[in-house]
Amino acid sequence: MITHVFNPSVAEKRTLLGAALLAFLAFYVLAFDQGLLLSLVQGNVAFDQNLLHEITHDARHAAGFPCH
Repeated sequence: MITHVFNPSVAEKRTLLGAALLAFLAFYVLAFDQGLLLSLVQGNVAFDQNLLHEITHDARHAAGFPCH
């Protein structure tokens, strides 16, 4: 009996890696970011505005992450 073994091509591996990295970034923004990610571009203003936190605020509570 011959069984099929999943052997992804290089393009499929890159797609899976890209999707995994995008999912990790989205999880980081949702769960942990408190201004650090945008501070690389905006400097200390990012910590005052906390823009990503405000955008993901309701999603944080819906996912069960405390944020204040």
